Amino acid sequence: ITSQEELEQLVQKATESDSIALDTEFVWERTYFPQLGLIQVGLSNDDCRLIDPLAIEDLSPFKKLLEDNSIIKILHDAPQDLAILQRATGANIQNVFDTQLAAGFCGLTSTISLSHLIEELLEIFLPKTETRTNWLQRPLENKQIAYAQDDVRYLRAIRILLLTRVYSPEVKSFLEEEMNNLSSPDTYA
Repeated sequence: ITSQEELEQLVQKATESDSIALDTEFVWERTYFPQLGLIQVGLSNDDCRLIDPLAIEDLSPFKKLLEDNSIIKILHDAPQDLAILQRATGANIQNVFDTQLAAGFCGLTSTISLSHLIEELLEIFLPKTETRTNWLQRPLENKQIAYAQDDVRYLRAIRILLLTRVYSPEVKSFLEEEMNNLSSPDTYA
């Protein structure tokens, strides 16, 4: 997505869903703050979009989506991505579900990587070949695009599987409390 019109269309389509998967790609070398290179949005396993923040100057439509409390934003290891998205959009991001945090409440390690979580729950192996790529370089290569889409492709399914593993009402309450903390503006101030 490289235009304002495409971004607005994506936001409109995303508001028709109860949840979206999110991730960011960035470069953080010789800068105080990370430089945002890409925003990934997963609407379904088959509908994963990439927003080019280098081509779009006004991310305010995306800010509205991030602040929409009726839509669950699913991320893996959310704090860094949330801080980057908050800085890029000014959004107070609401209704966040962190799959890494939830894994810790489900008997898995709370530091599990996304690729290991996907392998554990879905038996799908994702190569992590583009972790250190230059996300500010344009045009993006096909392998970068595939890698970025895979980072959000399975998050919705993983959320459902993790929630089925939370049996105790007490554990569910603790999980909800931790997820609510991710929406606090104080976390990213």
